[in-house]
Amino acid sequence: MPRVNRTIVLSLLVISSSVFLLFQLYYYRKYVGKAGPHILSRTGHLTSSDVQWQTVKKFLALAQRFRLPMFLADTAALGLLSQDALRQRDRQVREPHCSFLCTDRPITSFAVYANLWKYDPGFLLAAEQKGFELLQLRGEDPRLASLDTLSGEEIPLHFLLRLNGHVIQVVFLYERSGNYLWHGALRLRAHADRSFAPFKMLDYGRHAGVYDRPQLVLTVLDGLDVQVPHNISRFLSEQRHARFLECRYRDAHNFLQLFPDDSSAAAVDFRRKAKSLLHVAARTLALLDIPFWLSSGTCLGWFRQCGIISYSRDVDVGIFIRDFRWRTVWSCPL
Repeated sequence: MPRVNRTIVLSLLVISSSVFLLFQLYYYRKYVGKAGPHILSRTGHLTSSDVQWQTVKKFLALAQRFRLPMFLADTAALGLLSQDALRQRDRQVREPHCSFLCTDRPITSFAVYANLWKYDPGFLLAAEQKGFELLQLRGEDPRLASLDTLSGEEIPLHFLLRLNGHVIQVVFLYERSGNYLWHGALRLRAHADRSFAPFKMLDYGRHAGVYDRPQLVLTVLDGLDVQVPHNISRFLSEQRHARFLECRYRDAHNFLQLFPDDSSAAAVDFRRKAKSLLHVAARTLALLDIPFWLSSGTCLGWFRQCGIISYSRDVDVGIFIRDFRWRTVWSCPL
């Protein structure tokens, strides 16, 4: 029986191992390390969860690099969280199980504090270099609009970043004079690509919305550092009832051209006191967790002329009868 040359066998094993290693490196660089339409999943098969996790991971890395002051605002992902989940920390493993960020939806939403971030075009350029496709949506800044200036400058309202079919929505929250956060409606221009994203599934943009500033907490979700609202249930409740109606400055301007507002000292003093009283009522009812609305003449004044009717002598708000409690009356400061 012929003897086997061990040197030849060893050489063949070394060569085959080297070829296999080179193939693995090539495959990794082509399908994992390079941004493109393919992702090698943790199981070896492409799944929607793998695509979503990888896309969110790349986006969060970009956001951290450019120091975006943002938090997770995705209603589906936040709905999966609980206070117990926030107190726990995912184990730092190489391939984390995607439990919260992978929602089986083609969109993940984040909110940015626009007043705390100086717009940096380099962010969008870096996103494109990472393989993201971009859609910027801008609109007029309502904070600059008034009865004298009927249009404002354009500001970023929403960024949509798409990678491997998954869309990241970035909604910009701006501070308004009433000490609340506002985001604009998402309106596509005539030339915009309406197939870029499933717009009907977006959490934000069907209409303008307003929110109280949420307290944030930094946590680890699916192996990724993410800020989330501390009181998730309150934030989700606000999101469901966040629709905001802007004052119709143009109509109010036309009305006041025909019927000028009373500029007497008594009228000016009444409007000042009425606004102060509205602030007190809003703050008190918010502490009692009672929803309310402007009613009667106060509502008419806001709708018709963006202000208080001078010849009115009271302030009208309404609440549901089921929310009325006697302690509500005694809680109101005199």
